[in-house]
Amino acid sequence: MTLILTPEEEQLRDSVRRFVAERSPLSRLRELMASGQPYDADVWKQMSAQLGLAGLIVPAEHGGAEAGCSALSVVMTELGAMLVPSPLLAVTLAAGTLVKLGDETAQASLLPGIASGELIVTLAMASPGAAGTVHASGGALTGEVAPVLNAGQAQVFLVPAVSEGRTVLFAVDAGAAGLDVRTLTGIDHSRATGLLRLDGTPGRPLTGDAVAALDFAAALANLALASEQLGGMGACLAMTAAYAKIRVAFGQPIGAFQGVKHRLANVRTAWELAHAALRDAARAGDEREHEFAAAAAVARVMVSAQYLEAATAAVQLHGGIGFTWEHDAHLYYKNAVSQHELFGGPGDQLDRLSALLG
Repeated sequence: MTLILTPEEEQLRDSVRRFVAERSPLSRLRELMASGQPYDADVWKQMSAQLGLAGLIVPAEHGGAEAGCSALSVVMTELGAMLVPSPLLAVTLAAGTLVKLGDETAQASLLPGIASGELIVTLAMASPGAAGTVHASGGALTGEVAPVLNAGQAQVFLVPAVSEGRTVLFAVDAGAAGLDVRTLTGIDHSRATGLLRLDGTPGRPLTGDAVAALDFAAALANLALASEQLGGMGACLAMTAAYAKIRVAFGQPIGAFQGVKHRLANVRTAWELAHAALRDAARAGDEREHEFAAAAAVARVMVSAQYLEAATAAVQLHGGIGFTWEHDAHLYYKNAVSQHELFGGPGDQLDRLSALLG
């Protein structure tokens, strides 16, 4: 395992970084917040068509890049650094589930659209590998799941449900009878979520091992979220360190005071450790699949709490301005709080890790 990016990964990182700086800076997030849009549809089209991000883990035979977990981690880190709103996490988890499930008919039907960015498919999984409270009887689904990523924008939902005592995945079309989708209002403006309520809703059962597919999706979610969190953590550290150099108190920059510089040094140390864990998880996803779930859970445990600390430090060390609406620190803090618990927080991941390690 190496902490150094390959030349290909560096090129991908630089391409995404330039694209984000030009097309989706934090100012664009504020514009979307004011307009109520969940994300910029034009930016999403460019992310999919020009950069091929929607199909990163989609097999080449279905129009994807088949780039793997390491490339996904690089991309999500850059997007997390600028809090770019998009349905990428939603479609990535859906694609990963379909690939692992192995239903060739569903793959041929859904994966090309996902890879092109034209089809938004989301996985209705509220907690790691769980079927939630949805039950199936004769192909009709009843229950509810929340939060569901980009529920308000999805055209197809992959819904895990308990059918005759076992977990089965169903494909449910948006607008199906008995389906009620409600947008959830959260503190994180960069992530769109919703509540999915089903009342006798028809669904198409998918063939394959749903339990294994959901377990893989849980690991993929941990990797992707940890990558986003690491990017956000790095951004918090950079903005706070820069401010500590120019903000003067008692005749000197505040970065000269131990209470400031030691706290920033702790954030930097935590970032390095989290980065190492994340790189190991990404490599495991590509090269050691039997270790992927555990490695991704470790990365998530390490990054989640430290991102929250970095975001808290960013707000506090900026002083009075850090608490204002005009400053960006609060955007990262809200993102850190929201991400901390999404798909199971550190406590849930420790339980998952304990079960995986026996």
